[in-house]
Amino acid sequence: MGATGSRSSWPTETLLLSIEEYSKLTRAPVRDHHRDFIRFRNILWDITVSSSASDTIDVSVSIGLRHDLELALGTQVTIEILDKTGLWTVFHRESNPAVMRFGTLVLCVRRRELEASSCVRSNDSFYVRCTLKEQPRPRPSILRICWFSPKPEVSGKVAMARSHTLTVDSLGQLKAALLPRECAYSTRFTVGGSTWYLKLNPTLAAVHLVRATKEDDETRTTAELSFTLEGAVNVKSGKMSHTFDRANPDCMFAYQSPEEPSTSTTDQLHVQCCVKVVPAVVPTAVPSRAATVPRAVDIPAAKIPAAVLPPAESILTPLLTAVHGVEPDSESLNGTTMVEGKVAVSGAKTVN
Repeated sequence: MGATGSRSSWPTETLLLSIEEYSKLTRAPVRDHHRDFIRFRNILWDITVSSSASDTIDVSVSIGLRHDLELALGTQVTIEILDKTGLWTVFHRESNPAVMRFGTLVLCVRRRELEASSCVRSNDSFYVRCTLKEQPRPRPSILRICWFSPKPEVSGKVAMARSHTLTVDSLGQLKAALLPRECAYSTRFTVGGSTWYLKLNPTLAAVHLVRATKEDDETRTTAELSFTLEGAVNVKSGKMSHTFDRANPDCMFAYQSPEEPSTSTTDQLHVQCCVKVVPAVVPTAVPSRAATVPRAVDIPAAKIPAAVLPPAESILTPLLTAVHGVEPDSESLNGTTMVEGKVAVSGAKTVN
């Protein structure tokens, strides 16, 4: 059973299934080709594998009919289809509360893409892994929204980088087996906290890097990437940069498909993608204008020194010096007046 519940580790239950007689699913629509059960937190969940008329393989996990659908809201359900080794995920879907309100999660995969992605084993079987995890349901609270809102994660100083390879045994056979819009998928890998995978469309001669996002994921991730194709096609892409989000989850590189038969001795194709996730730039706080402009300081009037002005020199000083031969003092200048173009000085006679 799952681990003991705690705030850091919630109860989890995982079931690995080997779906036998895969070829029966491809001949005609089969309902409930494989059926199993998993008990989680005293709730019985149904796991069914079927094939539909639209040539798809459907894997569904649903809560038992005798249980209330409200009980499914607290459980996160993950469905994975693994590669031949049973170790790596190729196709994946994860639930959210909006989906689980109906009590069922379904993963639909085209049969040809399942085979092209090396998921079917030589013994006519494939692996399915189902994981159920308790999902805490937060209670709405004004204090939680205002004071305890989650802070954005800050990446390290060095961006995480990794390369991943998708190998195709025969590009010609793959192109003949798939329809124009169908692709071969790689196993999933993790870089910079996000899950990624490659998909190859041999008909349109295009390879994609896809960031696997949840249905309610609104985060944005910027990555630098490049592709290298070797084997049946030999080409290298230049360095590209792309911002991945829910609206733009993939970045495509179109290569030149050889029109003539390849001179290569093998029809095998290796697609390698180098990914480097660029850390998100956290905006720094800009100081306010009040903090940069010096404040005016109030100084008491008693401490401000009085301005010392130089003694004013009258414009009449040169004229009186020329007439009397002496420079008048400041008191005599204060009594000097001008009358009809003549200079009159108090205490002196009028000069004609």
